[in-house]
Amino acid sequence: MVVSWTEVKEAVGEVVAGTVQEYILNSLPVEKVANCFKDDFGRPTKELYCAIGVQVLQQMQDLTDEETIRQLAFNTEWHYALDITEDSDDAKYMSLRTLWSFRNKVMERGLDGEIFNSATDKLAKAFKVDTDKQRLDSVHIRSNMKRLGRISIFARSIHGFLVNLRRHHRETFEALPALYAEKYLSDKAPGCFSMVKPTESDKTLKS
Repeated sequence: MVVSWTEVKEAVGEVVAGTVQEYILNSLPVEKVANCFKDDFGRPTKELYCAIGVQVLQQMQDLTDEETIRQLAFNTEWHYALDITEDSDDAKYMSLRTLWSFRNKVMERGLDGEIFNSATDKLAKAFKVDTDKQRLDSVHIRSNMKRLGRISIFARSIHGFLVNLRRHHRETFEALPALYAEKYLSDKAPGCFSMVKPTESDKTLKS
């Protein structure tokens, strides 16, 4: 029997998706984010397990924010991993703003460490991993999530500053190099910062 490389990758993807759904999804600390929302106020909140689970999958697969949104929309393995059973656009679509908002909520509450420690413990027990030979991958993942959050905060802060500078101190604003307005005020500005992969976040912050 000849098995193609595509079939191998699909099989591995299904195993990973099943593992995420069985061991990680239900252990996510959604109750510590749920108190940010009220049932009787505002727009319906994105399903919390999905919203936080997306952050985990993004780090696992080293994806930019834009790639993450696309995977959530079209990748059936992600749908299985996140236990998305609805076949509607609303269930599979997340805006960049929502992704950033939930990442900030996770970081503000220090849940990145809790998420990855819990996942590590569950997977180690499930697969009988000898923790005496533990790697430090989760530490890197947590650092990358923090850096992506900082990049988003910096971008929004600079954007807000330039908007107010233009509004209240027009002459000073116009004296700035044009590249600042192009980078932080254009319609494409959010997309620029959403194209940073987790593993490239440290380099982006330093540049």
